[in-house]
Amino acid sequence: MIGFSLTDAQKTELLKIAGEIEAACQDGSLSADERQRLLETMADCGLELPQTPMEPCVDEAKLQERLTQYMELDLFQMDIGALINDYKSQGLPMPTMEQLRAEVIAEARKCLETIMICEAKGHLWKETADPENGTSTLSCRRCGAEEHLRW
Repeated sequence: MIGFSLTDAQKTELLKIAGEIEAACQDGSLSADERQRLLETMADCGLELPQTPMEPCVDEAKLQERLTQYMELDLFQMDIGALINDYKSQGLPMPTMEQLRAEVIAEARKCLETIMICEAKGHLWKETADPENGTSTLSCRRCGAEEHLRW
């Protein structure tokens, strides 16, 4: 393998590109795998890249609080009903009610974790306005969360 070294100007330019890669990854236009491949290629060129920040961690107590709130909603019972219908429509053996509850809770936990991580990073909101009714719907392109605003 033939070795080479980068000039300071080349290193500066590549660090600028690394920053653009991070921004593209944050706004969802670049996947984590694509990001990793690009950064590995830059590292192979001899560029020492800054360490990427750790993924925001989820506050377990707050997550548990949100899960508890969800389990008190009618939506929780509706989700269990929808799961029962899924099992019936697919002709699968019906699990016990406790297993159904656990499955719905596990799915809700994954969704809430995703939303909480996205909240920590800052949502990528896309607005759909309804001027006739004076409302807007904000939806996150990264995690799917929605907020409804009245103005």
